[in-house]
Amino acid sequence: MRLIAIVFLFLFAAGNAIGAGVPLAMNDAFRLTLDKMPGGAIHLHWAMPPGYYLYRQYISAKAADGSAIPLAMAAGVEKVDENFGKLEVYFEKADAELDPVGGSFTLSYQGCQEHGLCYPPARRTIDTATLAVSEQPIFSPPTGKQSEWSEPAAGHDDQTVSGTAADASRQQTNGGNIVDHFLARGGVPLLLAAFLGFGILLAFTPCVFPLYPIVAAMLSRQGERLDARRGFLLSISYAVALAGAFAIFGGVAAWTGGNLQIALQSPFTVAVVALIFVSLALSMFGLFELQLPSALTTKFGRHGETASGSVGSAAALGFSSAFIIGPCVTAPLAGALLYVARTGDTALGAALLFALGLGKGIPLVVFGTIGAHALPRAGAWMNSVKYVFGFVFLASGIWMVEPLLAEWMSMPLWAVWAMAVAIFLGAFDVTKARATPARMGLQALGLLSAVYAVLLIVGLASGATDPLRPLGGIGGGRVVAQGDPAKMMLSIGSKAEFASQLESAGATGQPSLVYFTADWCVSCRLIDRNVFSRPEIAQALSPLRTLKVDLTHIDPAQRALMRELDVVGPPTMIFFRGDRQEAANGRLVGEFGASDVLQAVSEARDGS
Repeated sequence: MRLIAIVFLFLFAAGNAIGAGVPLAMNDAFRLTLDKMPGGAIHLHWAMPPGYYLYRQYISAKAADGSAIPLAMAAGVEKVDENFGKLEVYFEKADAELDPVGGSFTLSYQGCQEHGLCYPPARRTIDTATLAVSEQPIFSPPTGKQSEWSEPAAGHDDQTVSGTAADASRQQTNGGNIVDHFLARGGVPLLLAAFLGFGILLAFTPCVFPLYPIVAAMLSRQGERLDARRGFLLSISYAVALAGAFAIFGGVAAWTGGNLQIALQSPFTVAVVALIFVSLALSMFGLFELQLPSALTTKFGRHGETASGSVGSAAALGFSSAFIIGPCVTAPLAGALLYVARTGDTALGAALLFALGLGKGIPLVVFGTIGAHALPRAGAWMNSVKYVFGFVFLASGIWMVEPLLAEWMSMPLWAVWAMAVAIFLGAFDVTKARATPARMGLQALGLLSAVYAVLLIVGLASGATDPLRPLGGIGGGRVVAQGDPAKMMLSIGSKAEFASQLESAGATGQPSLVYFTADWCVSCRLIDRNVFSRPEIAQALSPLRTLKVDLTHIDPAQRALMRELDVVGPPTMIFFRGDRQEAANGRLVGEFGASDVLQAVSEARDGS
C-alpha cells in the first residue's frame, strides 16, 4: 500500500504541478474576501496557496447596467503562460480596490495552477450593501431535455424557449447524460454493468493499446516460472490496481468539482505521459533498466522470487498505468466525471470509474493468462520482442504529443519512426545469409516502412500535415475549396441569436449545428486539428447552418444558452434537423472523431 501511495502521489503531481498535489476547487484555490473601506470603497483580497496564481488582465468588475467599474490594482509579476502568452499574474495574494458603487456589481477573474490546469473564468455577484457574494456557475447541470426552438420576443434575450413534451421524454445516451440514462432504466446495478461494458469496449481503442506491451513486458520478466496460473495472478493484480486508480479519479472529480478532467487534458499532463512512453521505449531498447528503488526492491526481495513480490510490483505498475491512459477522455469517462462533479456523489463516482477501469483491465487479464504460454522465454527472441515493444511505446508517445505540436511537426517524427522500424526489420540488409521466408517477409515489411518514411518527407516538403495522407499537398490534393469549417462558423453568444439563426434555417428546412468550444479546452484543439481539417468534414458540413459558441470568456448570455441546451462544457457539438428538433444521436461530447461527425450530419439531414 505504501508503494501504491507513493506512485499515485508522484504521478499525479507530475501531471499537474510539481509539489502542487491534487488540484483544489476554485473557491479553495482563490479565496475571496471583501472589506468596506471608509468612504464606501470596497477592498477585494484573494488568498492563494503556493502554486496558484491569478491573471491581472482577467480581473474586472461591471455595474448592474453593464458598465465597467475601474479597479485599482498593484503591478503583478510578468509570466509567459503556455495558454495566454506574456501576462501579469499574482502569486499567493492579490488585492484590488473599487470606488463606491450602488446596488450590486459583477466581479470576474481567472487563474491557473502552476504547471497544471487553468480554471474556467469565475464570476461573482456582490451586493455592495451587505458584501454578500453569490456565485454564478460556469457550467450548469444538464436536465436531459431537448428543445424545439422558437425565436423569443424582441427585446427579451433571456426569455425561456419552450420545449415539447416529446422532446423532453427523449433520452440522450451520450456525454453528461449517459449516467442519467442508465440510472433511469435500471438504477445503480445497471449503471455499473454498463460502465463495465464500456470499459471492455474501450480496451480495444488506440488509447489503451499501449497497456498490452506493458503487460507483456511485465510477464516476460518472469522467465521460466511463467505459466497460465501465474500470468492470471499477475495480470489480475495489474487490472485491479488499474481500476483502483480510476476509482480515485472518480472520487477526486467529485471532490474538486470536475476540474480533474481539465487537469488530465492539460498540455503538461499529456507531455509527461508522452515522456513516460519514450522512457519505456528507451528501456526496451536497452539504453537503461527501469526498476523500483533499491529499498522497495529489497523489501519485495525478502520473499525471494515468490508471488508476493511480483504481485506487488504488478499492482504498482497497474496503478501507474492509469495515468498513461487517463488523458484519453472518452464519452463514458467524460459523462461520469461531469455527473459526479455536479452531484458531488463521491461513492458513486468512485464506483463508476472503478467499473470502467476494471472493464479496461478484463481483456488485459485474458491477454496475460493466454499470453503466458505464447511469450518467448529468455534468449535472442526475447530481445526482438522487447524491441517491438519499444517501437510501440515510441509510436504511443508520438500519438499522445501530436495535439500539442505544430501541424507540420508530426510528419518528421513519424518519418524517423518509420525509418527506424525499416532498419530494425532489415530493409537494407543485402546479405543473403539465412534468407528464410520469414526473414524475407520481415524485410519486405521493412521496405514498405522505408517507403512510407520517404513519402512522409516528400509530403512534408509539399506542405502536407496529415501522416495518414502524406501526399495530400501534391497536385492540389489538399482540398481547401470548402474552407476550414471551424473558421467559417458563425459566432453566436446568446439564446436570442441562436433562436434567430435556427428559425432562419428552419424556414428553409436547413439542418444546423452549434459547437461549444474554448481556447483553454485542449480537447477542442485536438478536434479542430484532426476533425475539422479533413476535406470530407468540410464537404459534409457545407449544407448545414454552422454556429459556434466561444466560451473562452464566458458571459451570462452564453451561460443562459448552455442551460437551455443542457451543455455542461466544451467540447460539445449539437446537431438540429431542418424542423428545429435535435437530431437523434446528434450530440457529441468530449473527444470525438470524423466518423462521429459524419454520422451525426447524416442523422440531421435524413431526419429533416
